[in-house]
Amino acid sequence: MRGTLAKSLAARQAARAVLAACLIGLSLSILEVAWATWRERGKAAELSSQMLDLLEGGAATAAWNVDEGLAEQIGLSALSIGAIDGLEILLTPEQPLWQRFRHKGAEQDGINPMGRLVFDDLRVSDRLLYRPQADGHSRPPIGVLRIHFDMSRLSADYIAFVTSTLLSGLLRNLLLGLALTLVFHRFLTRPLLALEQHIAALDSGGRGYKRLPLPPGHEQDELGRLTQRINETLERLDNSQDQLRQLATRDPLTGLPNRALLQERLDHALSRARRGAGGIAVLFLDLDRFKTINDSLGHEAGDKLLRAAAQRLSHMLRGSDTVGRLGGDEFLVIVEEVREPKEAIQVADRILMAIAKPLEIDSEQLQISASIGIGIWPGDGEDAACLLRSADIAMYAAKAAGGAGWRMFSAEMSEKAINRLQTEARLRAAELREEFVLFYQPKVSPHDLSLLGAEALLRWRTERGFISPAEFIPVAEETGLIIPIGEWVLREACRQASQWRQRHGDLNMAVNVSPRQLADSGFADKVRTALALSGLPPALLTLEITETAAMNQASGDFVTLHRLREIGVGIAMDDFGTGYSSLSYLRRIPLTELKIDRTLMATVPGDAAIAATILELGLRLGLEIVAEGVETEEQRAWLSAMNCQTLQGFLVSPPVPASTFEPRFLADRVKAVG
Repeated sequence: MRGTLAKSLAARQAARAVLAACLIGLSLSILEVAWATWRERGKAAELSSQMLDLLEGGAATAAWNVDEGLAEQIGLSALSIGAIDGLEILLTPEQPLWQRFRHKGAEQDGINPMGRLVFDDLRVSDRLLYRPQADGHSRPPIGVLRIHFDMSRLSADYIAFVTSTLLSGLLRNLLLGLALTLVFHRFLTRPLLALEQHIAALDSGGRGYKRLPLPPGHEQDELGRLTQRINETLERLDNSQDQLRQLATRDPLTGLPNRALLQERLDHALSRARRGAGGIAVLFLDLDRFKTINDSLGHEAGDKLLRAAAQRLSHMLRGSDTVGRLGGDEFLVIVEEVREPKEAIQVADRILMAIAKPLEIDSEQLQISASIGIGIWPGDGEDAACLLRSADIAMYAAKAAGGAGWRMFSAEMSEKAINRLQTEARLRAAELREEFVLFYQPKVSPHDLSLLGAEALLRWRTERGFISPAEFIPVAEETGLIIPIGEWVLREACRQASQWRQRHGDLNMAVNVSPRQLADSGFADKVRTALALSGLPPALLTLEITETAAMNQASGDFVTLHRLREIGVGIAMDDFGTGYSSLSYLRRIPLTELKIDRTLMATVPGDAAIAATILELGLRLGLEIVAEGVETEEQRAWLSAMNCQTLQGFLVSPPVPASTFEPRFLADRVKAVG
């Protein structure tokens, strides 16, 4: 009951009305008391002046003549006045002519504290006495007339007035607040309560909401307009009820069942299957390279592609099957009454063939494909969650195999997925445990194998040994952990290069940069910070990027790459010749170095056409050429004859720790002067 009362609008209105009335009344009462205080103090001061004027002449005569009898006569006459509590006629401060007090000691301090605060400075009044002469006062004074006034009565009257004023004001304020509360309740709260009851009586299900009646007397005011707006809202609710039901179960873009409806239908299919209606196959489908198409042609084209894919899926399935969109470019197909796994495979093949047909989107001819993961009930999952998870894992296996195909779920896939999650968890703690270490591979001249630089390569050292970069780098890329890990690699490589420079002279250090790092708008500032902390000159740092990372910068006109070049660091395109980049971009990208991929060097010198073409292209563009994966003396001799500037590979050394690299490759190096 107390909680309901606290939430009541009427109760809150009453409290606010009373509070407002009390505050206003209190303010008025304080002003009234202040005015009364000023008035009473004025009266007391005027009384003091009148008494001094009345007694001044006689007191001056008594003081001039040192007439104690006259002084006593004047004093007794003065003490007969009720407002005077004492009188002194002083010749000097130490020599009184006559003095007497009606009250003494504590009796004189019996004034109320408030009265003392207001009137205490008026209790004693002095006036200098001068020799009585016809022509006025003479100097110097001959004494002092001091009157002590009794303020207790005045103080009591003042306190009584203040008390009555405040109490009457409080009572007046309470009555005013009560009146305001009744007015609010009559003209606002009661109509709102009636409106609330009408709204509560509305049926929340189905269409045909009853309209609310206008409160009598409120047709044109705010309450009437509020009722009209509620009725308009009810009208819109009636009109949109079917649309809401549609949105609750259908994907608004494709019109296919959404995740909620798919879950409901899968649960229903499982119930039927458990009653002997046959097996169930769940096909988890993801469009390949949809993000690339979406980014290249725009979101509108991507939406058209999704609608076209949804239409093709709907047309090639049986009426008993269900196809829906989970979100993004992911679709789910539920196939019922599956007797053998090959039936699910046949459905997957039909889907792949339908999806693979060319599409024309905004005058662009598109060829798309899909990756499909297949989960079969009951072998791949007893319930809906397990079955969906199995199909999802199988889909990722299909995508990892290159896409445009299907994969059946297997226990090995689940084990790989678990291992990937474990790798991610351990990867998050690796930096804190200081498990990362850098290895360095020398970069040398093909002519005389003299040391030119080094490439820093990340290694993950655990208690069970080193984990292959091919195993953890993709996980770090996908989860975004590559960004903090890459920053650590950059700082550590710069620190090591600066340390070697102090001991052995200039040495160029190459560091690999991931696409995620390059997409960071603040990456150039992080490079600048790493150089500043280590003291390494920018010219001695080269950042190696892949063709894919470079092409992702094309839409932004390679702004980040240009910022890096402005710092002074070199930029190398790693694995050149294996990607899909256009040669026209080579002039726009601020490269300083091209690296021939090891797969192209594997056929040298027998089949050296591609490697020779890259060498000639780089030399014509004024770029330094680095050949990777050099393992034989024949390859080195060919590179030397082709005027390649730099090579690296197992012919010279595999990547080694810093403790091995320094004595093996830097010990005999003469430090550059200056």
